[in-house]
Amino acid sequence: MNNEIEKIISKLKNNKKVVAVYIFGSYAKGNQKPLSDIDLAVILKEIDPEIEAEIGSMYSREIDLVLFHRLPLHIKYEVFRHGKPLFINDENYLKNLQFKIMREYLETSWLYSRIKNRLKQ
Repeated sequence: MNNEIEKIISKLKNNKKVVAVYIFGSYAKGNQKPLSDIDLAVILKEIDPEIEAEIGSMYSREIDLVLFHRLPLHIKYEVFRHGKPLFINDENYLKNLQFKIMREYLETSWLYSRIKNRLKQ
């Protein structure tokens, strides 16, 4: 595992407000390119400005560290669909959140498809 990722995990793993950290995007799918960054999503139990500031201070050129609750729905869906957990602190919370995101996405996916098709025209 990348040394920068290990540092981030060691800082976040013992914080009980952090539900999980997922790797997603090209590295999770295995189709990264030489210039690809590593996408990590931090899932929090609650919005906490202190933790958000701490996460913001972990900036790296190689790693794009994002807060899950700030992502658009289709990216949240991709995190769960193709992403891989690097660690999980609260399995029950995570399962409930996954169910909620999957349900919301499936309820609105027709709209995403329709918009995408309109933009192609």
